[in-house]
Amino acid sequence: MPGISLRGLWVSVALLAVSHGAEATPLPWGQDSDMVAWEEFAQVTAAAGNPRIKKVAFETWASDQDIYVAASPQWPAVSAPKVLQHSGLATAHLRTGIHPFAFVPGACTTPQGLPSGDNAAAGSGFPNTGCIGEEVRRNWASFQYIVSNELYSKAGLARAFASGLKVDLPADAIEFKGDWASVADAANWLAKGDQNAIRTHYYTSFSQINNVNTEIALLSFHISSKQIKDWVWADFEGSMNLGRCDVIGCHDSFGAVTADVTPNQTVYQSYGDCPKTPTLIKMLQGAGTDPIWQNYCLKGSQVTFADDKNVPTKLGNSVIEPLNAGVFIDKSSCITCHAYASFDKSGTLNGFAIDDPTKSPIGAVDPAQMKGFASNDFIWGIIFAH
Repeated sequence: MPGISLRGLWVSVALLAVSHGAEATPLPWGQDSDMVAWEEFAQVTAAAGNPRIKKVAFETWASDQDIYVAASPQWPAVSAPKVLQHSGLATAHLRTGIHPFAFVPGACTTPQGLPSGDNAAAGSGFPNTGCIGEEVRRNWASFQYIVSNELYSKAGLARAFASGLKVDLPADAIEFKGDWASVADAANWLAKGDQNAIRTHYYTSFSQINNVNTEIALLSFHISSKQIKDWVWADFEGSMNLGRCDVIGCHDSFGAVTADVTPNQTVYQSYGDCPKTPTLIKMLQGAGTDPIWQNYCLKGSQVTFADDKNVPTKLGNSVIEPLNAGVFIDKSSCITCHAYASFDKSGTLNGFAIDDPTKSPIGAVDPAQMKGFASNDFIWGIIFAH
């Protein structure tokens, strides 16, 4: 349509379409997926247990850099520094054809936002000079399975394909992906420059960015856990994030006093706090999580490709997808995108779901797009396989 930008089209979708996010679904043992999401949240954000180091559990797990490297993968020391990387999804969208990926240690790049020509996702108000770095972590169960089956290199993937290995991680596997911005950038975006407001609302840490030790704030994150065959998917966002419930709303039947939040009519506005239920507060206190984590809101959980009416379920994070990777929230489905994570006989990944952000798949997997590829059990880490 001449004269209409893709960003303009996305805003129209946000305002006019009836689009629903994934909602709580009962799991085989009786719990609903929102409750399971919060249980995983409590586990990954609990203190790491080393009184000399301010870290939570997920920060002690193996990062992509620890696994998908040229040398033998190594489980990190608890004191290992935090290393950020470019968004893997954004990197996939920017490449031509399928080529190997390279890490840029300490990478923190200006987000491109939705594919409209805006260099810094200007519609969200994110600072033009700001940047976002990403961190992906996998717990011991994930690390051990990937390494023992040599699924961290193209050669290892090729051997797995040749042997007919069915990649199937254990039930206790958990994976985490978080997007961070400097406290200064977050303050300029969300708090009129007030850095203390960011420190009281977001979990913060430090990372070397361009050789400068920088205080960073965790804006948003995904958690996926292999408790069922297709994993349990959950998105969490800081309560101050602008636009966190845009397009598909926010849904939390377990932890939020207001279980369903409808999208604002105008995108990239505030949704205010997300007060917690007494049951969730008790759970988090019992896990020993710092009160700072109560400022994070569950965007939604996802365990099926479609609902009982065969309507595709959707789940997307306002920072990780539209802001940092250029994926429309209305075209975001964690479970569907990750289901296409697969590799061929040469160990080369299947780029169908990740090469074009405007065509991110939702709903059931198309078997034709998996022909000639072996599933990697929903793990996109193979983007970085050396």
